[in-house]
Amino acid sequence: MKKTFQKTLIAAAAGVALMSAAGTASANSLLFPYFTTTGTAVSVVSLSLTSTVSESLHYVYNYGPTCIHYDASGSMTPNDILSHSVLATTFGTAGGKVVPTDASKGVNFPLAGTTGFLVVSTKTSSTTGLRGSMAIIDPVGNVAISYPGVDNALDTSGVSEGDFSAIVDKNFGLSFLPPGVVSTSWFGVAVGNMNTAITTGANWTGTATFTNNGNIFDNDEVAYSGTQTKAITCQGTIVPTDLGTTAQNAAVGVNGGYVRATAVFGGSATGAILLKTQAISSGVAAYGGRSLTHREATAF
Repeated sequence: MKKTFQKTLIAAAAGVALMSAAGTASANSLLFPYFTTTGTAVSVVSLSLTSTVSESLHYVYNYGPTCIHYDASGSMTPNDILSHSVLATTFGTAGGKVVPTDASKGVNFPLAGTTGFLVVSTKTSSTTGLRGSMAIIDPVGNVAISYPGVDNALDTSGVSEGDFSAIVDKNFGLSFLPPGVVSTSWFGVAVGNMNTAITTGANWTGTATFTNNGNIFDNDEVAYSGTQTKAITCQGTIVPTDLGTTAQNAAVGVNGGYVRATAVFGGSATGAILLKTQAISSGVAAYGGRSLTHREATAF
């Protein structure tokens, strides 16, 4: 990939991220439930700061299937904006910054080829407003998404850093289109009060076990009974067949369906966040090969 295209790509990603951040509520801890450094994907985190003083930032990356803890400190100047790629080596700029001369300091993640989630917190002032979003661009995979950071709205200069226990979402209506047209998956994160894990440098071990509540429905509302569960520790991927028995999946067939899923939590988790991705088959005219991602809303 040529450097000129790389610079254009990161600028576009940052622009999308900053526009998405505009509606994010003021907070001192922001949770970004998904980033990736795999393949040709580029993850760009964008932050804005409402403060009259310079602010210390604490970045906590949780990565891989066991959510390994990695953290370091950054900083922002008053009323500043900061955009940088997650992966330090991306685009060859200092710290992957969109503006290499930016006086603020982000924290990069040093490993390619992995996925995870990120928590960024302010640590100096009790009333600072931190806003932000994550943009993920993959020119090869035809992926371009942007989502706002999840706000914990607590004073993280004290003991509330990484406390997302206010998120208690457990019921999700999971619909999926015909798999021959759209491949559906959910990236799930078990969330709760992560403060102890963050302050001790430990891995976050919250768990979520999803159940289909005894039924899967086909595209014509016909229910097929049978109980199936899917457990994730910290984070993990769920596909429709994970929540159906072999017989249920065969009965639903190729026309898509619906699961009324409920999660039970353990290991200090209180809720879950699901990001739904729909990858359109390459055989679909005009839109083939592209992917769409959004946060799954709670249901029932």
